[in-house]
Amino acid sequence: MGTYNCLKTELICPRCQSVVEVEVNCYFGYVSEMKDYQVGDRYDWVPRKSVQNGGRPEGGDIDGEGYTECPACEKDFFVKVIILNDVIQGVQTSLAKQPYIPD
Repeated sequence: MGTYNCLKTELICPRCQSVVEVEVNCYFGYVSEMKDYQVGDRYDWVPRKSVQNGGRPEGGDIDGEGYTECPACEKDFFVKVIILNDVIQGVQTSLAKQPYIPD
């Protein structure tokens, strides 16, 4: 089992177009405690590590990859978790990466 943080937010599912509450798995930053976050929260980083190892990106800005499943249609999709100056600003669906669950 991998470790990840959980971002709880509301999104429009790109697969079924429903407005749903989702839990986004965030595999970047400090994930050892598997924290729960919401938009507006300060995101934690691993001190003295590179970005690829959970360290803080320059300026605390990153479009981190997230993964979630829609509770309405039970299909998955990827998102960008937008963090500016270490604060979670929002989430955007990302169609750049193919989901695991087929249509």
